Amino acid sequence: MNNRIDAILFDMGGTLRRTARRTRDEKYQVIRRMMELIGLQGPVEEFSRRLARRANAYKKWAEETHIELSESDLWSQWMLPDFPAEQIKPMGVQLNQLYREALGLRVVFPESREVVLELFRRGYRLGLVSNTTSSVEVPALLKELEITGCFETVVLSTVVGKRKPDPAILLDAAQRMGIEPERCAYIGDRIDRDVAAARQAGFSKAIILRDPRHPRAVETNVPNLAPDQTIQNLHELLHLFPPRPMPEPATVYDASLSTMWAIKTLPTLEDFFEFARRTGFARIELNHKVTSAMLAGIDLKKYQFSSVHEPCPADISADELKKRDWLISSTDEEKRCDGVKAIQRTIDLAHNIGARAIVIHAGHAHPDSLPEKELRSLLASGQYDTNSYREIQQKMIAVRAETATASFEAVRKSLQELLAYADGTGVCLGIENRYHYNEIPSPDELEELLTLAGPDRIGFLYDAGHAEALDRMGFYTHEEWLKRFGPRIVGTHLHDMIGTTDHYTPGLGEIDFSRIAPYLPENAYRTCEFQSFNNPEQVKAGLIHLSEQGCIKHQS
Repeated sequence: MNNRIDAILFDMGGTLRRTARRTRDEKYQVIRRMMELIGLQGPVEEFSRRLARRANAYKKWAEETHIELSESDLWSQWMLPDFPAEQIKPMGVQLNQLYREALGLRVVFPESREVVLELFRRGYRLGLVSNTTSSVEVPALLKELEITGCFETVVLSTVVGKRKPDPAILLDAAQRMGIEPERCAYIGDRIDRDVAAARQAGFSKAIILRDPRHPRAVETNVPNLAPDQTIQNLHELLHLFPPRPMPEPATVYDASLSTMWAIKTLPTLEDFFEFARRTGFARIELNHKVTSAMLAGIDLKKYQFSSVHEPCPADISADELKKRDWLISSTDEEKRCDGVKAIQRTIDLAHNIGARAIVIHAGHAHPDSLPEKELRSLLASGQYDTNSYREIQQKMIAVRAETATASFEAVRKSLQELLAYADGTGVCLGIENRYHYNEIPSPDELEELLTLAGPDRIGFLYDAGHAEALDRMGFYTHEEWLKRFGPRIVGTHLHDMIGTTDHYTPGLGEIDFSRIAPYLPENAYRTCEFQSFNNPEQVKAGLIHLSEQGCIKHQS
């Protein structure tokens, strides 16, 4: 049966997990928290019954209309219509999660993670389509299981506004994946919803997981609604879907994906490498969370690496290095040397795997971060153009000017040692512009550091989010980095920003990447440095957005 199947889409409730009911006391404890949240007093039992009646009424309406409301609309229109909508709407997600917590505990089937991972590793494209009133529960669960990266798309009824058995929700998922419905199988637990939707959507197969507590749930007299297969356990899918050729991306982009995104999205680096390849990235950047243990047993020669971000391998973490002051900016000679050794290990790794550059954090002028935290808080609250803001900003500038000289000289000395160590390896040192004002380098400091060697030995690692952050705080303009150092850019970290929070996928935030593109040298590598709060669809969309804005090209 597997010959025509390229993609397998899963239901969630009853398929990958079940719900264990709460005791009466447990339920009422959560209901009390809800009452406190909305400022309601009175008997908990009465409020609980009221919510149950309204939830049943909504469920009946949703099943009849095949419409699902967002949490804010559900709770303002159906669950708590007797409260002001402007009060309830902003807390709709929180109220909904509390109510779901009151009704039951979501328990993942013990085999779910193993089966999903194995199907991904066997070359199947995976998606998830679920009827649910929660927009946050499924993403949080996938994150907890470290299988977010297995699913190309996650389509939830409360987000898209439609629910099974309407086939539109399955067709939406297939369209997002760019795959024909007849190449898809759907795995669910309900004939009336899952098989019905799959049949109408034109899916090739519909497979039902039998609940031993409700054996009749898989019986039907309706023509064309008998499932193609009935299974007792998800492990049986591994007999139905043997290994197949790995899927090829529609387009390969001349770009790297940082392993920053791998954290908690997939269990192993090899799974992450496969995700990046399927998504269309030609190469990988190993970041400063990757340890020797994570690399152990992987044939790294099978993969293409653009760069390595120190400290990597991070057997002593970046945070621990900062805590110990084992930084190349340290004014303590012994500690500075330990910082140099950490980067030397990164140079060794880059040389061994054929990466042509490393990313260097050059340390800081001083360690006091409190003034900047106050500054960012004022900026976030709209108090940029105030005396308080300007006073803190000017004090930060003065303190940095007073303290930077010794640390900068330590950085210069360290880079000279690192250049000597890297000589003959073909590895270029990339000095990254930083997110915090007290960090090295400033633009003037970078200009001086770039005179230490030619562009094939040392260059500028341009980080778009960091440049934007310091611009918004009123220190250095974003364009100054590009205008002064564009020709010396050896590589990039491309990510978007909302407020002063960065590492969003491009297109989600406020950076105009079309203004950046003209400054990027042809031979500078492009790394997408995305945090794992971006889902797989957003990662792919961000890659496409950068291509459309001229920052990256298709690989020839």
